[in-house]
Amino acid sequence: MIKSLAILRESKTDTKGREVESRVVITPTLAKELKTKCRGLELFVEKDAGAKIDCFDHLYEEAGAVIVTHEAALAKDVILGVKETPSQDFARLKANLWISYQHFAQSKERTVKALKAGQVAFLALETMETQVDGHPFFPCLAPMSEAAAKVIARHADEYALLKKKIITSGLPETGLHGVKTTILGGGSAGKTAAEEFSERGCEVFLLEKTPSRAKALAQYFKDHEIRFPKVKVLEVSPENIRNTVRNSFFLVSAIYSSGKRPEKLVTIDLLKNMVPGGCVYPVDIDQGGGVEGVIETSILDPFDLPIIPGTEVFFFAPPNLPSLGARTTSEALGTVILPYVIEIINKGLDRAAAENPVIKSGINIKDGKIVHPGLASVFPNLK
Repeated sequence: MIKSLAILRESKTDTKGREVESRVVITPTLAKELKTKCRGLELFVEKDAGAKIDCFDHLYEEAGAVIVTHEAALAKDVILGVKETPSQDFARLKANLWISYQHFAQSKERTVKALKAGQVAFLALETMETQVDGHPFFPCLAPMSEAAAKVIARHADEYALLKKKIITSGLPETGLHGVKTTILGGGSAGKTAAEEFSERGCEVFLLEKTPSRAKALAQYFKDHEIRFPKVKVLEVSPENIRNTVRNSFFLVSAIYSSGKRPEKLVTIDLLKNMVPGGCVYPVDIDQGGGVEGVIETSILDPFDLPIIPGTEVFFFAPPNLPSLGARTTSEALGTVILPYVIEIINKGLDRAAAENPVIKSGINIKDGKIVHPGLASVFPNLK
């Protein structure tokens, strides 16, 4: 029986040890709703969980929560957060349910620690899956994917103008077209990126691996051509990747396969054919990235960008892009996940998972075993 839930204060540092996370998974307003719909639930919030976005402790207290330390939060029945379980926290857990984005496929070390945590369940928000129009849809990942796409489109505009003195839309009346942009993946991030870059006047090529989704996307952009002009949708193939990456100034990798690492569709040799000085945006970096040669960068260094070795193109690859708009993304995330959290609290994880396949698809590790098939395929030798 679930009696207590703790909302965590997020902490993520970049490679220089700087704090780069500002989101909170549940705002005070949503915390009040949680208390109302889960009668008898003891709600705890880690001190200063939402302070960076003006969701102060006293607002949570007014919503019926008790402010606690991080150590106390780890002792509650359900632990609710945004980012991955910190490595040092795995050993402190005992018969809990941890709900957050996890991206276990990116780290064998973290996966092993999760397996050793014993009777602990890890529900990964990014693998919660349903079907929309016959295609996989990830309801808890979608708002963060949309946010990441909007952030990179704005970054691309400013990078081109401030660092390279390029107006991304070109000057059509003089025959100068918008810069060529290639986007890999037609999910929430890829589709939104295509919309955003198109609205900025870029020549957009959107590549999708599933034929039926590629067809649907092509029809969507045809129907909305006035708002989103110059978007061409293609199926993923070696030839199409090669032809679209060639002479692109921007490249967005937004490949996602539930619980798995993305395939490296773009090699160093292909990147050499991009416009020198261009920029790569691997939105899928938190799962490992679909572009060869990229590593994580920081949201605190938005224009001090590294070059992909062996090429003349730069890259911007923070794994937590939505944190740049932490106030908006916190509200969006909490709104989306709250119904699932309420269902789990009121029914318990086992019953909720049995009755709701979306919740079941989020369970990655439970009682020391990998239960998600995608993650199991990544680490077949881990038991």
